[in-house]
Amino acid sequence: MRDAVIERAPTSSNPSFGSHWCCIFLKGDLMRTRRIFVGVLMTLALASACATKVAEPWHKFAFDGWNDKWYPAHELLEYSYGDKYRMVRASVITPDQPIHESKSQLPPGTNINGPMPVGEFLFVKWRIKATDEVVEDRVDLRQRLPKDMKDHGLTFVIEGKQLYVYVVTPKVLNSDLPPNKKTSSSRYRETFEIYPTNELSR
Repeated sequence: MRDAVIERAPTSSNPSFGSHWCCIFLKGDLMRTRRIFVGVLMTLALASACATKVAEPWHKFAFDGWNDKWYPAHELLEYSYGDKYRMVRASVITPDQPIHESKSQLPPGTNINGPMPVGEFLFVKWRIKATDEVVEDRVDLRQRLPKDMKDHGLTFVIEGKQLYVYVVTPKVLNSDLPPNKKTSSSRYRETFEIYPTNELSR
């Protein structure tokens, strides 16, 4: 394309004529170089964004004080599964939702399913109703959860001053058998205690 233009270009005694064509071609080369450079920058930015995006596998955070029989003997005051998703945390001590303002305790159950960040910790605070004692526990989950939480669940049970944390797997069990853990979820799905003991092999 460039040779054809040069061949048709008229000659001139004007010494600036050749410089004019040279500037046109240099400008075209610079524009193409600029477009390539911008394209490379956009590709690198996209790759960096993908690399730093927080993984959000589809999994479940739930607890059930009624079926697991820790309620009403224990009153839930606060919980937080990690700190990156507001749907899996609540508090009556420092409420961040109007529904929890002026409440003395949180509902003893929740069930959140969907794509969400895997929590690095589980924090739970509760009151033992018989003694009015307030207890709290924070569990570091980073070395306790499976490497892939897709289709898994996390739940907890309160018993006096002790917190028990469980990973519920997708593996279906014979529901005719009684639960083999403190959580009723273990009746229907293969379940591993990960706190205070860790039965799960990562």
